[in-house]
Amino acid sequence: MRFFSKLTLLKQKVLNSWNKQSHEGAIFRNMTKLITGDGIARVIGLITAPIITRIYLPEHMGVLSVFTSLVALMVPFGTFRYSLAIPLPKNDGSAFNISVLSFLLLSISTLFLFFIFMFFGQGILVFFSMDQITIYWWLVPIAFAGTGLYELLSGWAIRKKEFNPLAKTKVWQKIIGDVVKVSFGFIGIRPLGLLIGYILNQAGGIIRLFKDLKKHFVNNVRYISKKRIIFFSKRYSDFPKYRIPSQFLLNLSAKAPLLYFAWHFGADTTGQIGLATMMLSLPISLIGYTTGKAYYAEIATIGKRMPDKIFKITKNVARKLFLFSIIPFSVILFFGPLIFEIVFGVKWYEAGVFASILSPYLLTQFIYSPISEGILSVFEKQSMVLLIEISRVLMTFFVFFISFLMKWTPNYTLILYSIGLSLHYFFATYLVFWIIKKTK
Repeated sequence: MRFFSKLTLLKQKVLNSWNKQSHEGAIFRNMTKLITGDGIARVIGLITAPIITRIYLPEHMGVLSVFTSLVALMVPFGTFRYSLAIPLPKNDGSAFNISVLSFLLLSISTLFLFFIFMFFGQGILVFFSMDQITIYWWLVPIAFAGTGLYELLSGWAIRKKEFNPLAKTKVWQKIIGDVVKVSFGFIGIRPLGLLIGYILNQAGGIIRLFKDLKKHFVNNVRYISKKRIIFFSKRYSDFPKYRIPSQFLLNLSAKAPLLYFAWHFGADTTGQIGLATMMLSLPISLIGYTTGKAYYAEIATIGKRMPDKIFKITKNVARKLFLFSIIPFSVILFFGPLIFEIVFGVKWYEAGVFASILSPYLLTQFIYSPISEGILSVFEKQSMVLLIEISRVLMTFFVFFISFLMKWTPNYTLILYSIGLSLHYFFATYLVFWIIKKTK
């Protein structure tokens, strides 16, 4: 009997080890698929960026920064964040009802936004010191709808682990968007070319992604019912209840430097910090985005009833992200101004200084962002997401309030901002692991 007990125990250990390796392996295999597509897209961006920065002026980049900030603040209200719940149900019929719910909410909110901007857009934009984009108000609902629809389709792709279509659309979006930016810039359509190019960068692959996922939608149309849609709107009500304000606050704190600089220092300085944050976001967008999507897909499959397995996977993923990030962020920290001056031109030297200042906080964000969304969604800790983002916004506004009172220069403002967010993300990462441990 003792022999068979030991044999059973050994068998269980082998199975646990194999499952751990298979789940971690799946994460990194899927991550590799996404990195391949997103990596090609980023390479395209790196190739075209020096051309774009020589065609457009810093003030044009400032207009783009304000526009992207405004769209980012509104996007959480598109699908009411129900799109994040698409990977969670056990069967596809349930997930498809959530998809339909998300689409209906996105359609209604887009129409509402369009009419609001048509009749009151100019007054709203001027009130919030966004008068640089008043003549482009009609692009805001388009960007809002496109980003929301791509988010919805991405949620379904994550559920079905269709990472190849996601990777392909990233490439096509980047190619189309950057071609528009460069071509419009050459013929003098500035800064409109940047805005249209941005929209295509975010949502230019919608049709292609829909075609790749169409078979899943067709197979589940028969499961749609008003009763089920209402049921799932209540079942996952924590997503709009906590995720909308938390995502809004996340985007607000992320875009706060651009909005504050646009208001306090002008479009030229805003363009400089806009380029700095855009370039620094490349590794987060590439590795962070791909890891986060693959990680979420895998732990959603495991489920919150196996916290030990999720803890080991999360720890391993976080460690690898940290090791990967040290070299690129060290290079930016010490050589940022020189790199920006050589690559983008002399007029963008200040952007390199800003990038160097911001690099420490982006290092901590690089580790936190990919693991946070998956953990907090799977363990249904939406209220924790909101608390984390409230603390981040309070810290951000405290920094800019002090900067305004003390009449600090942009450099001193960003130094305090970088230190504050570094501490915030370090503590938030600790909370993620604490949540898993507490569930054991």
